[in-house]
Amino acid sequence: MPHTLAEIEQQARDLPARERARLALALIQSLEPSDEGDVEEAWRVEVETRWASIERGTAETIAALEVFAEIRRALR
Repeated sequence: MPHTLAEIEQQARDLPARERARLALALIQSLEPSDEGDVEEAWRVEVETRWASIERGTAETIAALEVFAEIRRALR
């Protein structure tokens, strides 16, 4: 069993990517308040609001190819 943070970090790095992602998510969630119901409800409302604006044609959308190109430019 690891005893130091460095040992724990090394063991985490040795995990497959999918397991590292699950571990990262679990650690991040452990830092958030335990009452997630309000957050989940807020996101549900936000998603519904955004989707409704897309369906009405009032949302400003950007093509995925443009978004990815912008990300690539930013990362250079």
